[in-house]
Amino acid sequence: MTAPSTLISLRITEEDLQLLDSRIGTDGARSRSDVVRLAIQEFLNGQPLLSEMDSVRIPLGRGDQMRLGHLYELQGTTTQEAAQQGLKLFIRQALENEVEETRMLEEAVAKARASTIKREEYQQ
Repeated sequence: MTAPSTLISLRITEEDLQLLDSRIGTDGARSRSDVVRLAIQEFLNGQPLLSEMDSVRIPLGRGDQMRLGHLYELQGTTTQEAAQQGLKLFIRQALENEVEETRMLEEAVAKARASTIKREEYQQ
């Protein structure tokens, strides 16, 4: 038995209505109401748990979906966990690259300073 539902009115642009209609028949949506319900559920479920948190939506192609499905079957790793681990790895690598570039620049400056001919008028 389905839960009782409430009828509401909604004003949207013609462009949004066309986009809405284009989703009928996908993801199990059989009508405009189904599309709107699915969109509301996806929006609400995708919200962060805390106000200080943020969420990111990542479109996935078939290959990525398939590989993530296999990963879930093999290890129980969810798509969200994989994305979060990937983001942490990206941030770590970006920081390591920044440190390495800074080190290389400092070495180049030190080498340039060492090779500079010292003149007496600039010595104290």
